[in-house]
Amino acid sequence: MYLYSFSSLAWQDGVFLAPTLDPKFKSGDLIKNDEGYFLVLGEEISFPELYHNLYPNTQDFMLVEQSLLSRWNMALLHRMVYQRFSSYKVLSKLFLDKDILSLLQKRPSKLSSKKQKSEITLGKHQISTDSSQILVVAPDLWTLNNALLSSQNALLLTNQDTQSKKNTNRRAIKSGKSQIILTTAAEIFQDFSHLTHVYMLEPQKRYYASQQEPRYKVQSVLEKMAELTGAKFSIIDSEDLVV
Repeated sequence: MYLYSFSSLAWQDGVFLAPTLDPKFKSGDLIKNDEGYFLVLGEEISFPELYHNLYPNTQDFMLVEQSLLSRWNMALLHRMVYQRFSSYKVLSKLFLDKDILSLLQKRPSKLSSKKQKSEITLGKHQISTDSSQILVVAPDLWTLNNALLSSQNALLLTNQDTQSKKNTNRRAIKSGKSQIILTTAAEIFQDFSHLTHVYMLEPQKRYYASQQEPRYKVQSVLEKMAELTGAKFSIIDSEDLVV
């Protein structure tokens, strides 16, 4: 079993081999001991030949949150490392706040089973749902704002949101509370509970190109995300955004 440490003091990408870890802990679980918090990466990771550091004592771990990252989210993380987009240490920051305590503070105390219908008018497209989740990804906020003719109960994610707000939104998406999620490429790494459709607006635009570490191909990531969740992937071109 492999662990990822959230400690800034952890070396060699923060990944440890823990062969004696209690088998009750599963991939995606958040566990902790006196030295800090750890994400269970699972029994198989990308490039295991790079990680030989044994974690000395695995007997004092306790479970903090089961499935902090879902099975499909963990599969996407491993896939992105395998595609050499970057390391676990760098890529984990896309999926989780590096200040893990901040994310834990946003854990919902009670989940409501009541869901409101979400609907948007996006150019020529009328998109609505009252149960499943739909992700709409735009190259930039200008494109999204100009194409969005109406919106009801949709959640907008932006890179300018505070970390506290990002963590609140992350919890709302994971719990299924938010149905239609509008975002730019920077915030696509969410743990959707019931994703059924992914829309990508104007994929040819240069704003999708990641200019800093980690560099990743947005369309490839969205297509893989759709594959892992069983969602449909659709492209909306410029002509479909003009009424």
